[in-house]
Amino acid sequence: MRSVDYVCASSSRKIDGTLDDKTAWFEFRQVAYLFGMNAQQATKFLRQADTTGDIDATKDVRSSDHGVCLLSHRAVVAVGYQVNYGRATAFRRWCASGLSVQFC
Repeated sequence: MRSVDYVCASSSRKIDGTLDDKTAWFEFRQVAYLFGMNAQQATKFLRQADTTGDIDATKDVRSSDHGVCLLSHRAVVAVGYQVNYGRATAFRRWCASGLSVQFC
């Protein structure tokens, strides 16, 4: 696994993640911070994204070795589009151009 860092151009908020195989993983609390919401709001949008089929929670949500909830880059984009389309679009573009694997 390698580390990946994303810094939002409009808010300068930074999230740190890891890249394994073809998926980037980010801590749930950092994703909420990136989009300017609390954990309860982020949970609501994450569930909604799973219900609508934008993500598959069995593949896009997991726990770390330390019990921390992790979201795939796909889940970050799905949650972001429901909250802040501009920031989510910037994150998706970063995924497509800033990482060495094709997955966004």
